[in-house]
Amino acid sequence: MSELNLGEQSPYRLDTAKLQWLDGDIPTASQFDDIYYSGRSGLDESRYVFLQHNQLAQRWQQLETGSHFTIVETGFGTGLNFLAAWQLWQQQAPVGAKLHFISVEKHPLKREELCRALSIWPELQVMADQLIDQYPVLIPGQHYLNFENGSVNLTLVLGDAKTSLEQLRDSDHPQWQHRQSFQIDAWFLDGFAPSKNPDLWNDGIYALLSDLSCEQTTFSTFTAVGSVRRALTDYGFNIEKVKGFGKKREMMKGVFTHQKKVPDNKQRQAIAGIKAPWYVNSNGSNQISVDRHIAIIGGGLAGVTSAYAMAQRGWQVTLVERQQALAEGASGNSQGMLYTKLSPKTGTLNQFTMASYLYALRYYRRWQHKEAVPNDQLAFCGLLQLAISDKERQLISQLQHAFGGQPDLVQCLSQQQASEIAGVDVGNPGWFFPGAGWLSPAYLCQSLAAHPGIDIVRHTEVLDIELSGSKWQLSGAANQSVASADAIIIANGRDAVQFQQTAHLPVKTIRGQVTLLNSSYTHSDLNTIICHEGYITPASNGRHSLGATFDNGDTDLSLRAFDHQRNLTSLEGAVPKLFKQPISSIDMSTLGGRAGLRCTSPDYLPLVGPAHNYSQFIDNYGVLRKNAHQNIATPGCYHPNLYLNIAHGSRGITSTPLCSELLASLICGEPHPLPRHLITALNPARFTIRDLVRNKI
Repeated sequence: MSELNLGEQSPYRLDTAKLQWLDGDIPTASQFDDIYYSGRSGLDESRYVFLQHNQLAQRWQQLETGSHFTIVETGFGTGLNFLAAWQLWQQQAPVGAKLHFISVEKHPLKREELCRALSIWPELQVMADQLIDQYPVLIPGQHYLNFENGSVNLTLVLGDAKTSLEQLRDSDHPQWQHRQSFQIDAWFLDGFAPSKNPDLWNDGIYALLSDLSCEQTTFSTFTAVGSVRRALTDYGFNIEKVKGFGKKREMMKGVFTHQKKVPDNKQRQAIAGIKAPWYVNSNGSNQISVDRHIAIIGGGLAGVTSAYAMAQRGWQVTLVERQQALAEGASGNSQGMLYTKLSPKTGTLNQFTMASYLYALRYYRRWQHKEAVPNDQLAFCGLLQLAISDKERQLISQLQHAFGGQPDLVQCLSQQQASEIAGVDVGNPGWFFPGAGWLSPAYLCQSLAAHPGIDIVRHTEVLDIELSGSKWQLSGAANQSVASADAIIIANGRDAVQFQQTAHLPVKTIRGQVTLLNSSYTHSDLNTIICHEGYITPASNGRHSLGATFDNGDTDLSLRAFDHQRNLTSLEGAVPKLFKQPISSIDMSTLGGRAGLRCTSPDYLPLVGPAHNYSQFIDNYGVLRKNAHQNIATPGCYHPNLYLNIAHGSRGITSTPLCSELLASLICGEPHPLPRHLITALNPARFTIRDLVRNKI
């Protein structure tokens, strides 16, 4: 790791709201010298300006079961508009419909400030408590929150509005900027007054509103400033001035008409980083039958979380697993860790791991609450990462600089503090993730797969898939039919390459052996997971899990005494005072455990997204071998309704929930839980493009 300048502003820090309070609990923004809402009539104002003038009650009454509606807001503030919309959704929307609320906020309120600001609305308290409970760690990026069993979804985007809205586009390529895989139905333009917050009221924002809107997308805003009215008209909105709320004379509402003000070529070419739009799936999810039937190959974490995500959206799911039980392969450890690795610097991998970790924490807590998961199957016991080497000790100060002030995410600890948290003298300082823990993958998979929309086909291996007309046919041994479906998600790890459509994928196999150690060998019951080069979990049912070995290319699944020895030696070296006796006195042949085969990729990011047509990619983008910056407008060619969710390595517990939500959003035409640059980074076609650019194929 390169040296980090501790004098620089951390890329993980946000400039949170600076508040003053009027009449006890009415917040005003010091940065903008403006109020968040009109005193104690703020809820009525929100309903009048945003709900009534986007005609939400009438529009929601007309929705069909299974449909979804998307609102995008500029300026989350106290969340009052979101809660008001949520309340109206409960009253007017049909059962089975989904609300997606996307809100951008550059200066978020701290959790305690949010509690105070929302405390004056008793009728919203039940919903406000749920929002506060899931309110994210305040770091830049896209935070995806689910409520009402997934029927209400909030994507809170923390950061600059223009940058954040730009990431909602499917593409930054000029020819494809106006093509969207999901529809925005209404805009809440709720920044502070244009004269006080010009960052939310300028041509860059108006152009994005235009690009992201479709015919009949509505908007409303408290302002009636002439410059805003003229600009929105230029960018394709039909504007109407109406009476404002209370003493305010006027406000605006409108509808998008598709009569866009088209920027000139110079403006288009000025967009940074334009590349061939290979990541644009021009096929989309086409020719889906009324039954909406999807087949998922693989009954591990990726397959089951994908199945659950699709079943929650009303799809008929056939989950095919070659073993008799679910989670028998790489997902089969008795205690799987929910954790992440932190870096003081941002990068694609770090941004993805952070987003997936924070979402997984919310995902499993909702699951725990809904299903009353027993303590021997799930424990949010925290995770302590020891800083054993000099390099790791230097990292502590860097993490403190990057994440200081976020104790809910990570805490940097002295040796004494670390020992107190662990319940054993660990001998080194470290950093602690208070929200982390472990769970039983098998129990999770069984629980999620019990969804009534999921049909499990066990002890069946899919050997071939073929598109026949608009349906995918799945075949097993002796060409026996396994299933017929509108769409497929391949989620069987390294075995994904056995299919002709995905044989080119550069997946790697890494063997890992876990050791089960009787707690009688240790001095005390651990309070938390301890990580070093390996890890040890608190005992469950009288046994610790230790692991795990890491052997690239090894596919032998038999248990090895030598690998038990490796796990124990590593642990003894890191935490010698944990053991009651030297490990040399332990008979390794008597220890339990299991070996599994992880599937990973060359860049350690999973492969999640549509499966591309390899030969067509070679034809369409072959010119990149000679010129990586060649101006190509051709979108990607992908197999219709064929998707991948593989290569999660050793972090499937953490990464699969968010990746499965991403796939479901792509298939169902919903807003995505990740920004475009991370969706592109996960796209399985990325390796074909890289190899072409490097002239390897």
